[in-house]
Amino acid sequence: METLSLEVPAWSIECGEHCPDRVVDIRQPETFHRGHLPGAVNVPYERFQLDAPELLQDCSWALVVDSAGARAAEMAIWLRSRGQSAASLEGGMAAWRGQLERTQASTDSGSKE
Repeated sequence: METLSLEVPAWSIECGEHCPDRVVDIRQPETFHRGHLPGAVNVPYERFQLDAPELLQDCSWALVVDSAGARAAEMAIWLRSRGQSAASLEGGMAAWRGQLERTQASTDSGSKE
């Protein structure tokens, strides 16, 4: 298996060159619900280090997404420092030109998906 770059360009996800096992969007829920990568799960930045280890325990590699890429790269580095194969979406959602999924915001702010 080739070494995964820290940043993965949007086109490589869109065309299937890179296929992460899990896409984790670290934006705030309101922003996430307005549009995110298909199949992405939302774990806001503030909760990421608490929730990600359990969420990604059986994942061979994860793509971390945010608005512009900086925080996602930070969290991908954090995951790598713990032995998880991870990358961030280069340029974040600002660079994404592919299909978006939209979801309804949960009315129970205390629940996790």
